[in-house]
Amino acid sequence: MIERPHRFGRLMFDRDAIVRAALRAYVEGILAPLDPLRRHRFRASFYPRWLGDLQRGAFDNGDGCGNNDVVAWTEAGVVGLAFELGWGPIEQLGLSVDAVTRGPDDVRGALPGLPDELSPALVMATRMLGEGNHGEMLAGVGFWLYGDRVAGTLFDDPTLCGADRLAAWGLLRGDRLPRVWDRENDAEVAELDRTEAAPIHAIIDAVTARALVGPTELTTDELATLLPTPPDPEQLLHAQRKLQKVGITWPGSPEIPPLPPPGLNPFTGEPFTEAEIDRFIL
Repeated sequence: MIERPHRFGRLMFDRDAIVRAALRAYVEGILAPLDPLRRHRFRASFYPRWLGDLQRGAFDNGDGCGNNDVVAWTEAGVVGLAFELGWGPIEQLGLSVDAVTRGPDDVRGALPGLPDELSPALVMATRMLGEGNHGEMLAGVGFWLYGDRVAGTLFDDPTLCGADRLAAWGLLRGDRLPRVWDRENDAEVAELDRTEAAPIHAIIDAVTARALVGPTELTTDELATLLPTPPDPEQLLHAQRKLQKVGITWPGSPEIPPLPPPGLNPFTGEPFTEAEIDRFIL
């Protein structure tokens, strides 16, 4: 674990803790919306996406408004990148339009001194980023964690737009990623977490703990608590597909129909590229 002072507090970065928190935020972002009683509304992630596994993978924490943060990890360490609407690499990292590559080099400026060993993590993180008007990968601030070293523009200029999203990964509460939105209501949310949302948190904690060990199933008791009434079938199928990515299935591990072919990109009229499939369908 590495501790660094920051305008957002004392940040503590640990590779395994980040991976655990990413998995929990992913599970939370999928299970909580299934609850018809909406007992847990103040989630850390509203549009979670997952790539890879617990050894080498990435997590995209989107808010649905154009802002997001991505953490990607390998056995060597972690790369974190964040984007706040309107503040990408052209606006914040000095990337010129002529230098756009549509790849990792677009955002490398957020990660000065990045060790070569973390290049695979940067590639995975880039796969999760959005694309700007000039084709640039969208991130305006970043950090990297390697052994006992941590660095990046998150520390070089802590006032950069999007820094608060990355700082959250150094402010983990146990294995929980804190919210970066609606912070003025923290006291009310904390009370809801202790009361109304407590049964949902308990399910998320238990399922995440089992998934960290290996493939697991939701129990019938967990589903009875989470789903007092049947969910929308399409919403349920979408959740099952996303949870399957991290080894979580329904009781009896039912076979889940595969996604249909993605067809044509409605914006270009051409078949989706592999990168577009990553970005829109993960």
